[in-house]
Amino acid sequence: MKREKYLNLGSKVLIFIFVIYILFLLGKSLFTNYQLRQSIQKLNEQIATLEQQKEDLNNLIVYYKSDSFKELEARRKLGLKRPDEKVYIVSGATTTTANFEEELKQEQEKVSSKEKSSDKKNWALWWEYFTR
Repeated sequence: MKREKYLNLGSKVLIFIFVIYILFLLGKSLFTNYQLRQSIQKLNEQIATLEQQKEDLNNLIVYYKSDSFKELEARRKLGLKRPDEKVYIVSGATTTTANFEEELKQEQEKVSSKEKSSDKKNWALWWEYFTR
């Protein structure tokens, strides 16, 4: 009788362990499936982004091959004009290509000097802000 109880108890323990093992494997496979779906979703998003970039680049290529871009660049960089076109030069223009480089350097110097002057402690900057 005791032997039958031990065998019956042993078989129940083995069945319980087997069921736990099956549930563990099921959970592991579900987790792996979840991770794979997340990876697939991220890759699909990357594919969509890359396709959009490809489309944008193709549009840029078409634009760069167009006559309007060539004409615009010839006007901007080479200073060319159409044969039947009249060009008027307006004196006193504040920004020219020569002035632009000077203004750019001045702005860069202003920004770099502001960065150098902000070596003060944060509390000191706040104190100056509120006591001005």
